[in-house]
Amino acid sequence: MFNRFSLGLLFVFLSEAVIAQTHYPSDYFRSPIDPALSLAGNFGEIRPNHFHAGFDLKTNNREGLPVYAAADGYVSRVKTGAYGYGKVLYINHPNGYTTVYGHLRNFNSTIAGSAKKIQYYKESFEIDSLLTPEQLPVKKGDIIAYSGNTGGSQGPHLHFEIRDTKTESPINPYYFGYAVKDNVKPVITKIAVYPIGETAVVNGKHLTKKIKPVRLKGVYSLSKTDSVTVNGDIGFGVECFDTETGSTNQNAVFSIELQSDGKRIYYEELEKFTFENARYVNAHIDYQEKQKHNERIQKCFLSKNNLLGIYKDIENGGVVSFTDNSVHWIKYIVKDFAGNSTEFTLKVRSTSKNKLQKTIAGSNLEVYDCLKSNQCKKQDVEILIPPYALYDDLKFKTSVSPSVRGMYSKIYHVQDDETALQKAYTLNIKPDNLPGALESKAAIISIKAKGKQSYEGGNYKNGWVSAQINTFGNFAVTVDTTAPKISPVFKVLDKNNVDFRNAKMIGIKAYDNLSGIKKYRASIDGKWVLCEYEFKKQLLFYTFDEAVQKGKHTFNIEVTDNKNNISTWTCTFLR
Repeated sequence: MFNRFSLGLLFVFLSEAVIAQTHYPSDYFRSPIDPALSLAGNFGEIRPNHFHAGFDLKTNNREGLPVYAAADGYVSRVKTGAYGYGKVLYINHPNGYTTVYGHLRNFNSTIAGSAKKIQYYKESFEIDSLLTPEQLPVKKGDIIAYSGNTGGSQGPHLHFEIRDTKTESPINPYYFGYAVKDNVKPVITKIAVYPIGETAVVNGKHLTKKIKPVRLKGVYSLSKTDSVTVNGDIGFGVECFDTETGSTNQNAVFSIELQSDGKRIYYEELEKFTFENARYVNAHIDYQEKQKHNERIQKCFLSKNNLLGIYKDIENGGVVSFTDNSVHWIKYIVKDFAGNSTEFTLKVRSTSKNKLQKTIAGSNLEVYDCLKSNQCKKQDVEILIPPYALYDDLKFKTSVSPSVRGMYSKIYHVQDDETALQKAYTLNIKPDNLPGALESKAAIISIKAKGKQSYEGGNYKNGWVSAQINTFGNFAVTVDTTAPKISPVFKVLDKNNVDFRNAKMIGIKAYDNLSGIKKYRASIDGKWVLCEYEFKKQLLFYTFDEAVQKGKHTFNIEVTDNKNNISTWTCTFLR
């Protein structure tokens, strides 16, 4: 079954083996912050739909710490936004690497001035601008910004990356001499044994066997009830984490090795990856267990479509075939970058007999080839899945439920939300009794647990509502006719006479009930002004500067959601 792996995938393995020989400068970059490095997160941590691309450096849960240029170079890119890295700087260095500094509170005055000019020129808070070497040169140790909590950050810290400038691939910062005290061995919290293919069994059943190892004085063992008997093609997985000395943060391990009877059959190493392939993290982990139990079991065998590129020395896709009547030894070896190692050996009893107790559910379903395009067309729904969107061949299932109040279609159950996707697919739904006046407001929503609705986008055309969807689940058509809710964060007695003479900013709360805020525009006396958006606080705010002189002025803000419903708020104020 494993001739299915393409020549391209083999090339990825061989390329990674060559790349691993790269020599990285270990004394070129300084620390981007002054306190001793302490990691809230490290390179390669499993995050939603991606691997973590750098270090999350602790800032004592504070904002405003100086952030320093790690080496000589120039600011090559300035980006500001409400999501992702928030306010972020990129510095190109003469040695061919780029350092990245994310979730910043603010830039230094020179960089901030340049960014502000770009924002006013584009009339947009959100910018992503490339700069030339002459515009903003920096020296090693220059204060370039101050740490913060902007964008998708869940708390104050500095996100720091090192990338290959040409390829933009992030590289593990440990390689560049960033020493973090670590004499703690990685921890193995769970292992899993998977039957691969319809005829394989674990303990007589076609079900995954999960085992929580017993740990006593650093030595791992099985409980007496955790025996494992197998037949057929079997895959193995492990859930594990690493911590540094004096830390409680559960970070990523550096490498995982799997051996069968003393022979290496699987090895992964977190040296680097590409952003293009980062979503393949969903093929790397047991996605179903993540969705059901929030576990992060890393599979030590490869999906048919997995181009992640962190794998080396893989034999037979990491799958072991058991057909004899004997005992085999499966060993996990988990290491951190400092070389601390944890091992666990699993005794597996192979049997040549296979007494599968029942027919596998869904055996009559159509099988979709993950390397090809697939279509499911019915009377009122169409599903178009592009090649390489699925990670493995899939027995595809759909069903329908009646419509509920507020929806303009039945509820379509597409596969399930425990099946991951690498690419988006096209979902077309034919609405029921949709008034012509509401066609422009129609959209597809997903329906989560307990009826929670999430906007998936989509537009009406020729009798169908169509959207690009990157998850499976439950979907229906609804309409969004409700404008965003906006209100000032300050007390207003008279909108025609607001006193802002001592105010530092104008803050506006902004919330949308379904499709989300698409754009906003703030102006004073009819001229655009820079209004920042802090989505975690649902806050839009303008900070007063010297451009607003003493006297009476008019402030106006307009907020538009993704279905073009608009709200405005206006006041006249004294400065």
